[in-house]
Amino acid sequence: MFRILASAASIGLTVAMTAGCGQHNPLGPPVPKGATMINGPASADPPPPPGWKQNPVIPTSQQQAQDTIVGYLKKTLAALPAGTTVDASRYGGGITTVGCNDNDNSPTAPQEFSTWGDLNLPPGTDIASAIAQVGDIWKSWGWYVIERDGFRKPNRFAYGPDDYRLQIEAAYPEGYPPTLSGVSPCFPGDVPKERTSFPTVLRAD
Repeated sequence: MFRILASAASIGLTVAMTAGCGQHNPLGPPVPKGATMINGPASADPPPPPGWKQNPVIPTSQQQAQDTIVGYLKKTLAALPAGTTVDASRYGGGITTVGCNDNDNSPTAPQEFSTWGDLNLPPGTDIASAIAQVGDIWKSWGWYVIERDGFRKPNRFAYGPDDYRLQIEAAYPEGYPPTLSGVSPCFPGDVPKERTSFPTVLRAD
């Protein structure tokens, strides 16, 4: 089932909701200048293409959720020009784990792991072209990729068959790097929470 990606962490991180996963309360560090801000109601996703099938892979630990997102981000970086990085230093580390349902405060209430950062591209790179390229990279994996209304454009929202999601969106004001984010599927709140430190600057290697 597709999730509607909406504003979170008050810093342009796009996080997700499912039927049964409600919108989250704003969390996170102060808004850095140039961060993508997404406020107000999000537009609904269009229906997936005919024949689209999802087989959600529910994380069994926060470490698994983190490792999967890191893997997708590194795979994205590997297909971009050399030297491109995802830098979360302006975002206080660029990660959060939040509940999927505001009305469920039980110990096993579902949660999701999210990360975000600036996509730092080589000098002179055309941002609109780079965002389109990132969307094409995700399409090449067999992901469902769209540009969403109701968000800063250009943007690309990508939905994986395993229910992980990635998003890239142009920053406002112009002149700042686009924001790249990843979100895991919802997982039980009582899975192991221990995980390694998330890299502040992520590279393809």
